[in-house]
Amino acid sequence: MVIPALNEEEFIGDCLRSLRAQTVPPSEIIVVDNGSTDKTVEIAEKLADQVIIIPDVGLAALRQAGAEAAKNPIIVSTDADTTHPDFWLEKLLRHFSDPDVVAVGGSIRPSRPGPMEDLYAQGLSASASAGMFSGANMAFRRDALLRSGGYVKVKRAEDWVLSSRLRSQGRIVYDPEAYVFTDVPFNRQLEFASLAANAGILGVGAATMSPGSLGFSSGFFLSSLGTVIDNVPDGLHHSQLAVAGLALLSLFKGAVSPKTHRFLSGLTTGMLGHHFITEDVYDPVWVRINGPLFAGLTLLLASS
Repeated sequence: MVIPALNEEEFIGDCLRSLRAQTVPPSEIIVVDNGSTDKTVEIAEKLADQVIIIPDVGLAALRQAGAEAAKNPIIVSTDADTTHPDFWLEKLLRHFSDPDVVAVGGSIRPSRPGPMEDLYAQGLSASASAGMFSGANMAFRRDALLRSGGYVKVKRAEDWVLSSRLRSQGRIVYDPEAYVFTDVPFNRQLEFASLAANAGILGVGAATMSPGSLGFSSGFFLSSLGTVIDNVPDGLHHSQLAVAGLALLSLFKGAVSPKTHRFLSGLTTGMLGHHFITEDVYDPVWVRINGPLFAGLTLLLASS
C-alpha cells in the first residue's frame, strides 16, 4: 500500500484508519511524504508501517519510491485525502487470482457530495472504466510495474500514463464495486468546469470561425497540457509566458493581420485565464504571481 502525502494532516488519519479496518488487512502501509510542514508525518508514523520522506519531488517520483520500497508483490495505490469502505481492498485484490491480470482500478466517489464534486468523481470513474485508473484507487503487480519502466516523470496524470504502460504487460480490469471516497478541492471543481466550458468555446469558435474564441480555448488547453510537463522550472508560470506574448503583440501589432492578432490575443488571454482558474487560491504563491495577470490584461487592452 503506497500513499503519497504533502500537508495532509486534515485527511491522512482517517485514510490510514480506514485502511487498518479492511476485511483483508494490508500487509504493509507506506506513506511517502513530500516534505510536509504540518502534522502529516507525526500522524503517519503512528498509523503506517513505514514513512519515507522525500522533499521537493513530483508525485510520480513519490509513487515510484513507495513502489520500489514495497515488499509485497501486489502494490495498492491510494491518496492521503481518500477513505475506503472496509470491503474495498478485498474487492480490488480478488482479481489477481487470475495470473493474466496485472492491474485493477476502481471507481471514485466524492467524500463531500455536491453537483460539481459528483461530476468530477463521475469523470474520474468514467476514465477508470476506459482503463485510465486513478492513483487514488488502483492496484498492480510490482514486477509488471518494473517491467513497464514504472511511473513516467510528469507533474500530472502519472496514474493514467502508468495504466497505459501496464496494459502492455497483461490484462487490466476495472471494478466499479471497489470504490473509494476522495476529497474534491474547490480548485479541482473549478478546473473541471472550466475545461467543459472551454470545450464549448472551442466548438463555437470552430463553428463561427471566430479567431478570438479559437485562440482563447487553444491557449487554455495548451496551458492545461503544459501543467503535465515535469521539467519546467518551478519559478516559471504560463501566466508569465502569456504576458511576454502580449507584450510582443502590443509592440508588433501592425506586423500581423487583424485575424492573426485576434487569435494570438485570445491565445495569450486563454493562458492567463487558465492560470487564474487553476492555481490553488489557498496557496500563498497564488497572490505573488497574479501580477502577471493584471499586467497582461493591461497589455491586452493597450494592443486592442
